[in-house]
Amino acid sequence: MRRHVLVLISDSDELLLSKVGEKTTPYLTHCRCNHLTLFGGSFFVMPNHVDVSRTAELFATVDENYVVLVLMCAFFALYLLTLVWACFADRRSRLKRKMTLLEDNHPGAHYNYLISVYTGNRKNSGTTANVTVMLTGSEGESETHSLADPDKPVFERGGVDMFLMATPFPLGEVQSIRLQHDNSGGQPSWYVNKVTVQDLQTQHVFHYFCDCWLSSDHGDGTTKKTFHAARTDEIANFRYIFKNRTSTGFRDEHIWVSIVDPPSRTPFTRVQRVSCCMCLLLCTMAINIAFWNIPVDESSPVILVIGSLQLTWQNVMVGIQSGLLMFPINILIITIFRSIRPRSVAKKPKREDQKMDAVTVPTVLKDIGEVVSLVSKSQRNKISETPRLESITDLCSTLDTVHEFIQLMQGECESDPHWVYCSKFLLAGLCHLLMDLEKLDGRNVPCPHDYQQALNVANVLVRKAEMVFSCHLASCPPTVTKQKKSTASCWLPWWCVFLGWFLLLSISAVSTYFTLLYGFQYGREKSIKWVMSLGLSLFQSIFILQPLKVIGIAVVFALLLKPVSVEENDEVKQVLMGQREKCKRFTGRETL
Repeated sequence: MRRHVLVLISDSDELLLSKVGEKTTPYLTHCRCNHLTLFGGSFFVMPNHVDVSRTAELFATVDENYVVLVLMCAFFALYLLTLVWACFADRRSRLKRKMTLLEDNHPGAHYNYLISVYTGNRKNSGTTANVTVMLTGSEGESETHSLADPDKPVFERGGVDMFLMATPFPLGEVQSIRLQHDNSGGQPSWYVNKVTVQDLQTQHVFHYFCDCWLSSDHGDGTTKKTFHAARTDEIANFRYIFKNRTSTGFRDEHIWVSIVDPPSRTPFTRVQRVSCCMCLLLCTMAINIAFWNIPVDESSPVILVIGSLQLTWQNVMVGIQSGLLMFPINILIITIFRSIRPRSVAKKPKREDQKMDAVTVPTVLKDIGEVVSLVSKSQRNKISETPRLESITDLCSTLDTVHEFIQLMQGECESDPHWVYCSKFLLAGLCHLLMDLEKLDGRNVPCPHDYQQALNVANVLVRKAEMVFSCHLASCPPTVTKQKKSTASCWLPWWCVFLGWFLLLSISAVSTYFTLLYGFQYGREKSIKWVMSLGLSLFQSIFILQPLKVIGIAVVFALLLKPVSVEENDEVKQVLMGQREKCKRFTGRETL
């Protein structure tokens, strides 16, 4: 066979010789080079060879080499124990994730705000006190509402509690909020991290950076504070974005740390996170043992030299191949679990078996007085708050005031959301008043004449309010930004959870099989050495690579000035349905 000499010319005009080696065949060329290039090397590095056909023979040596088997059993036992804990923790978390419809919302109010309260992570930062909130906007202020939920604990350390507040009319730009508690309970001190208020009609979000104690024992010793909305430059501040991205990154994106304290409203449960960690661990073990202690290629080019350490092309290719084998599938599984839309089950409204309170003159006067009082909280309505009503005679004078307000709304030529919601709220209040007056027995009323007059006026006002509401609604329908859906995160259908579990179990089973197969082939002494190197690899992944990834992502987002987005949740629709059900019972009408 004739030998060929290949002559290559480099940029420096030096001769680079490549000779055909002695292992050359008609189908294979053996190239021998005298220069550091990838021309004479293989692109891929093959792992240690294992004969799959010897599976039964190798597994039969378990009594001689049980090192890898014991390690696997220990990991699976730890996994099962952690899985049991994760199940109970997820059950508690599901209860805490419940979104709260405030019980003191007026049934006729239809303008909705979603209030998210973030309690700090400091020691004893949760509170047992009763907390109240009041919103102040550019077009009016809300009532003082109690932030409580009879079905779950609220304001626990590190928790996020979400409340739906309904107001009779838009408050405009929510300029400030006032938080207060009554200093009750065994641990009343409360550390508030931040509060966000989302206008569910316009999707505008207002941020309030609190970072303070509401306590008589900590901070400035006060239990009531007013917080103003953060400016745009404060929200887009590098320090704020980096801090929040790092915090949420370790709680959500660091797969190992996130098991302990994941975000409160993520669909990625602790059980799924624990299982993904186990799958990642098994993949790491399988790939590590396959490439462990492979023969060193002396001809592999040296890429980097740092002191006595040398980084060869073989090392680089092993790292690249390991990453390509391990990360894509695991990232796919994690992405599936993280992006699955929770399966929503339509909840049937609770039937109220309790008997309705008897309709009396005081309750009728109280209800209509509350309606007028709420409407008067906006300066645009030009209506003064009426004094406490004592009799049916006072009701007649109040209805005259309501009539003047209806005429004011009727005279408004330009419609806007304020008049739409005000007229809708007033119509609901008048419908409730008319329903209660009809239930009253006119013969038992102290002044039957005044009662009949109030009943007639209420009938007229209901019809006028319907006309005014219809006119404003036709001219200015309620604005709800539906384009938000196009920019929202991509959700997968709920049944994709089965695909995620199938991939997870399949990859875990294959990794376990090959890890045991390699371990039995290596023998006891080599397996012990491999276990030691595995520990170093896991330490590097958990304490170096994952934190660097989280910090790197936080820096990128901070440099791009992208603040942490407000969490979106389909549970809002169900809570809004609850408010509409209250309105139906309040007005006695199916639609309003």
